[in-house]
Amino acid sequence: MTAPTTPAWRAKTWTADMAAGTRRHGRLRRRGPLWYLGYLLLLVWTLITIVPFLSMLLLSLHPTADIYAHPLGLSGRWMLSNYYTAWRGTVGGAPLPTYIGNSLLITLCSLAIGVTCGSLAGYGMARATRALSGVVSRIMVLALSIPLIVALIPTFELLGRYRLLNSVLGISLVYAAFMTPTIALIMRSVFAAVPRELLEAAKIDGCGEFAALLRVVLPISKGGFISVSMLGLIFVWSEVQFGVVLLTRPQNRTLSVGLLSFQGQFVSDQGAFFAGLTIATFPIVILFLIFQRYVTSGITLGALK
Repeated sequence: MTAPTTPAWRAKTWTADMAAGTRRHGRLRRRGPLWYLGYLLLLVWTLITIVPFLSMLLLSLHPTADIYAHPLGLSGRWMLSNYYTAWRGTVGGAPLPTYIGNSLLITLCSLAIGVTCGSLAGYGMARATRALSGVVSRIMVLALSIPLIVALIPTFELLGRYRLLNSVLGISLVYAAFMTPTIALIMRSVFAAVPRELLEAAKIDGCGEFAALLRVVLPISKGGFISVSMLGLIFVWSEVQFGVVLLTRPQNRTLSVGLLSFQGQFVSDQGAFFAGLTIATFPIVILFLIFQRYVTSGITLGALK
């Protein structure tokens, strides 16, 4: 009798499995103490990042007296009325939905202006000569190195001269101006990665420079637009310094500025304050987790190019 033979496909499968197992064991043997130390540091950094969010959520469920007695929020009375108080607002202030609506409107206007201007500037830099593009990039990087607080008083005087204080247009123009250099640098890298052959083919088909941008470049640069939009959203949603100075009327304040009304000079409602922070923070965190891949890729492109 002849010995049973193994089918060729099964032998190939066993060979592939053995090779994969050998590679895995080789990688495990190469993992030294530095590899485990790196993962330990990442774990510690993750805990440092998550603990403030958990502490904020726990503190939003306690009254002010218990927050001062137990700063971590692990014990004390538990209550959900802080969210109702935060949603209703304080005396002399506006309700929280008003602040949320103002933040959404200002964010949309700022992103519309900033992303449009920054994208056009980035496309011009990507299509310009290397020398000119390098000079403009250095000027933008130099502008980004200047602290924003330096421009606070001149911005206040400028908006007051044109009667744009306490207006959506005024604060939106300010935020758009601040985010435009960053958007331009990132979108320059995104547009530079587009093959020039596509633009040349579009011009052969009769498209001009602007038509090629709209019909060819923009559809394949969706990731870059999502990235800069998320970065601009985080900046506008969390900005406080210019909002406090340029938006003095309670009905015009953004969410981050309106939350300061819970911190009075003599009396403060810490429970409602942390409840408002939770309402303001978690939507942005969820959006960031959804579009995290685009944000990190956009930051990487802006750093490499």
